[in-house]
Amino acid sequence: MSQDVPNFPRSRLLRLAEIERRHFWFVSRRLFLDRLLGRHLPDTGRLVLDLGCGTGSTVERLLSRGLRVIGLDRRPEGLLAVRRSRGDARLIRADGSLLPIEDGRVDAVLLLDVLEHSGESCLLDEVRRVLRPAGLVIATVPAMPWLWSHRDVAAGHLRRYTRRTLTAAFANARFLVRDIRYFQCLLFPLVAAARFLGRRGPLARDIEDRPPRIVNGALEWINRLEVSLGDLIRWPWGSSLAAVGVKE
Repeated sequence: MSQDVPNFPRSRLLRLAEIERRHFWFVSRRLFLDRLLGRHLPDTGRLVLDLGCGTGSTVERLLSRGLRVIGLDRRPEGLLAVRRSRGDARLIRADGSLLPIEDGRVDAVLLLDVLEHSGESCLLDEVRRVLRPAGLVIATVPAMPWLWSHRDVAAGHLRRYTRRTLTAAFANARFLVRDIRYFQCLLFPLVAAARFLGRRGPLARDIEDRPPRIVNGALEWINRLEVSLGDLIRWPWGSSLAAVGVKE
């Protein structure tokens, strides 16, 4: 195995691979992402770059939607896992700040909890370069800077975002924001309490990572309800933020 990549330790990636298929946050975020893709990238056959694909689970889901996918990450573990399960996937081990992809090649780029780990301008400039005219960038990021806790430090985050700061990052890279919305609003009081208790150490994070099954199921139901109502209600805050930008 390679050495830890700066800003995202191998130990954390292995933990995510263990919990993401059943944990309430990951399950409901997949539903949230499916809704975003259904609104903004409904056509099959489009070429999508999953930049910072992590464990590789999103690459598999995108392929199942009939999209052509490039999975790219600096760490090898998720790429190897996808290679074993999906031999048809195109996978690249590289740095997002210097993409080995030609100009104007892809229809959309996913940055799922990636932007907070890196220099905004450098990464978004590369995303813009590889996108076709009117191509899309879909990003999710941790929201609300005052929620900063040990979870952010351990994950290698450099920042958390607000609607204003994420919109500004997109605008500086010459992306027109088509859609921006918060996620996990209904559970926000519980998240805020957990982050407050977890400012100095990992205990609150580790408890949150492994909730009892009945608690996990209840929290998943609440998040699913929020996602299902998202077409009707523009939630005013949340612990995560998603934005869809169009290359101008």
